[in-house]
Amino acid sequence: MSFYVRARFDVHDHHGFEEVARALRDQAASEPGTLTYRWFSGEPGSYVVIEEYADVDAAFAHNDRGAALLERGGECADMVEAEIYGDINDELWDWVAANPVFTAYPEVFAQPD
Repeated sequence: MSFYVRARFDVHDHHGFEEVARALRDQAASEPGTLTYRWFSGEPGSYVVIEEYADVDAAFAHNDRGAALLERGGECADMVEAEIYGDINDELWDWVAANPVFTAYPEVFAQPD
């Protein structure tokens, strides 16, 4: 079952961040396990990304593949909050515990098979 990520960023290098965000979007387009990867902005300097992955392995593969871009993005912006929703296995719980900006929300009323 898939899961979703929502992360919000306060950007201090607008041009650099947008370059990284576009590159991550383009990367995600060719990843079979990345189902959704979309950026939003409601005001200058504030961005939100919504991601959906087929499974935990797909999310970790996205992060591994984009490690250099994610590092560059961290130089341009601060991730101020992030949330994970859905099918959260033990590996993902451990990852969330090691990354305190993240909060996990497991699905409570899952769709029947």
